[in-house]
Parts: sequence; C-alpha cells; structure tokens
Amino acid sequence: MAGLYRYRLGDVVKVAGFHNSTPELRFICRRNLMLTINIDKNTEKDLQLAVEEAEKLISAVKLEIHDFTSHVDLSTDPGHYVIFLEFNGEPAEDVLQECCNCLDKSFVDAGYVSSRKVKMIGPLEVRVVQIGTFQKIIDHYVGLGAAVSQFKTPRLVGPINSGVFQILCSNVVKSYFSTANEE
Repeated sequence: MAGLYRYRLGDVVKVAGFHNSTPELRFICRRNLMLTINIDKNTEKDLQLAVEEAEKLISAVKLEIHDFTSHVDLSTDPGHYVIFLEFNGEPAEDVLQECCNCLDKSFVDAGYVSSRKVKMIGPLEVRVVQIGTFQKIIDHYVGLGAAVSQFKTPRLVGPINSGVFQILCSNVVKSYFSTANEE
C-alpha cells in the first residue's frame, strides 16, 4: 500500500482492476461535492462536463479556460450557482454571455432543470476572475502548509473555504447571469 496512505480522504474511487494483488483505483468524484439548492443534485462530474461544453465555445475563439471552481450562492432568493472562471486571455462580452448560457443549459439533472423552470433556482452566474487568481489560491494553501504537489483546486467553494472565497471575490473582473431557460 505504499503511497495509498497519502490518498486524500473524501474521494470516491472504483477498483478498476488489479495489478498482481494490488488494486488499480479509478477516481470517480469527490464525496460531499454536490451543487444543490432545492431538489437539484449536480456532482463534480456534472460540473466538469458543463465546463467542457463551455470550453468548446471558448476554444472556437482561440482561448482556454485556465481553471474553474463553483459556489452555491444562497444570499439571493432564489439561490443560484456561481461558476468562477479564469481564462488565458480576454473573451468578448458576447462570447462570455454565450458561455454563461451554455453552462446553465449543460446542467441536465432533472431537479435542476425543473427548479430553474419554476424559478426555485435563479439564473446561473459566471464570475470571470483576473489571470493569476488560481495561483493566489495555490499560494494560500501552501501558506497553510499544503504541498504544491498534492494540491487540487477545490471544485466547490463552500463555507469551510472562506479564505478561498474571499480571494475569488476580490479578483472578479466581470459577472454574467444566464438568460437561458428563461421562457
């Protein structure tokens, strides 16, 4: 079990096979990483798939999403998802609005879709952060004693990540609300 003792608790893994008698693990998702406001349940994988769809739009204009994370904002009524995105350049306003709408439409969980339709969940918000913001998050964790080699960007920033949330919010340069699903 050399190395496995350092495996981060909270990961959901699947034994994909064996090499001799050693299990080969495949990462599935992070336990307790669930975007949820009402009856919606979107996992880290759902978030990753939504961001991958948005990346297709961004790559069409020769840019990339450098990194991302999410937050459930319950300070508004109704609550809504917030996706923080860092790009390697500056996409045009219309591309960012389209990216925001794409993210919103990419969450296909039945609870999310129905809650958006009846306005129990507000429009998804994209907050664009300045270049270097996610490096500041790494620096924050390293300052707390984390090893850079073991760092993984938190995909959901909740109340226990208040320092990270503060870094994100203080580096927002633009904000967009989805106009998708607004029949």
